[in-house]
Amino acid sequence: MKQLLLSLAILLTISASAQTSGKPAFVYTEASELTLTGKLHTDTPNPYHRVDTVRYKGFTPTENFQVRMSSGIAVAFRTNSSAISIQTTFGKPSFPTNTNGYSGRGYDLYIRSEGEWIYAESGLPSDSKPEKPFTLINDMDGSMKECLLYLPLYSEVNSVKIGVHEGATLEAMENPFRHRIGIFGSSFTHGISTSRAGMSYPMQLMRWTGLQFLSLACRGNCKLQPHFADVLCDADVDALVFDTFSNPDAEMIEVDVRKCGELLYLFQVFCFDARIRVVLTFKAIRSVPLC
Repeated sequence: MKQLLLSLAILLTISASAQTSGKPAFVYTEASELTLTGKLHTDTPNPYHRVDTVRYKGFTPTENFQVRMSSGIAVAFRTNSSAISIQTTFGKPSFPTNTNGYSGRGYDLYIRSEGEWIYAESGLPSDSKPEKPFTLINDMDGSMKECLLYLPLYSEVNSVKIGVHEGATLEAMENPFRHRIGIFGSSFTHGISTSRAGMSYPMQLMRWTGLQFLSLACRGNCKLQPHFADVLCDADVDALVFDTFSNPDAEMIEVDVRKCGELLYLFQVFCFDARIRVVLTFKAIRSVPLC
């Protein structure tokens, strides 16, 4: 009986090995070689950082980490592969208590169909082996698809490699979003408590409107600090949204209003351009003539 069970186990192992070896291998491409969307500054040494924290000073340690997170950044590409794999090298993964792993350390894939971005799949690396590749989606047909892959909201990544089946096409596509709208906000803008990496409200607005939002959101640290003004002044944008009154108490809001006036003055003096519109509240975005 023992010999029979052992023989069956060996046969099953050989069968599983044969099936695995019959699957197409994945070929990986660094995501930064494709099209990155949602970046306020496009020239950061690490392509997945939102701010170059060597160039810009004044951030607290917490702020420094947060602006290095890939929140709001997505990769746009075309592929006809039937499966997509992801390999991540984290600079520093994050495990926020009020946001799940799919949002904090995971990826969110959308595929464009008839002009609309349709949710396809989400996934995240193993916490015990975060650099091990994982298959994000399987069993797609072999047609060419336009894909949008959101990067983790609450983690710093040093490398993101997208894998497609050997022989399949993987190519950059043109940026599917128009204009450049910088948005400075707190945890709500950052994507706190969202279910997936593509579900922060600026990212939803991008898919709904076709306008490109560039997130400079920092959970609990959006108080119109001067060092954030330095970053915003140097950004190449068509509009700015300030969603900045979530964290402060009443006294701080009064101070923030004065700071806001000073910040607007900075924009007028140092970086005013006919293309720039300054929007103080999120709801006022409808009054900005961007289309």
